[in-house]
Amino acid sequence: MPDADLVKRVTGRRICKACGATYHVIFNPPAVEGKCDKCGGTLYQRDDDKEATVIKRLEAYHSQTAPLIEYYKHEGVYKEVDGTQHIDKVYAGIVAAVKD
Repeated sequence: MPDADLVKRVTGRRICKACGATYHVIFNPPAVEGKCDKCGGTLYQRDDDKEATVIKRLEAYHSQTAPLIEYYKHEGVYKEVDGTQHIDKVYAGIVAAVKD
């Protein structure tokens, strides 16, 4: 999945302070901006969902984790799932990859 898409997905997440319900400003917005549909609580963005933090985590991924992809491909155990699809399709792809 492209980094820009990951940043958009993660930085859009909002959590209810009262009940913990999760929303996304684009993909699953609350009926009233900043308010939880379930309990009326205030929604907030976690510090680890802020853009600067997400970009830093992606930099760490590219330098430390991504190089392992070639190793696992060589071992014949690497599975790839298209993360740009709807969440239900991504989940189904992960389940299928794990079962395989």
